[in-house]
Amino acid sequence: MMYFKSILVGIVAAVAASVLWILAVFVMPILLPFLMSRVTGSGSGMAEASVGSGSVLLVALVGFGIGFYWQLHRFSKSRLRNR
Repeated sequence: MMYFKSILVGIVAAVAASVLWILAVFVMPILLPFLMSRVTGSGSGMAEASVGSGSVLLVALVGFGIGFYWQLHRFSKSRLRNR
């Protein structure tokens, strides 16, 4: 059961890390020039961004690893404390 919970936490962490990565890499480069052109009143406010699946997969794997390890370590610590 401890491994099942760790896998679930790892999956949730992988999805969360992927969403944050896509937001940072794709949305921010498009949004920031538009906002800056509105604030300063100059420029066209156009931008372009692309996200490769390789980088998203890498971030998801790292997020899964961190989430899995964190939950497994947390469960192991609580199990040792209860002995």
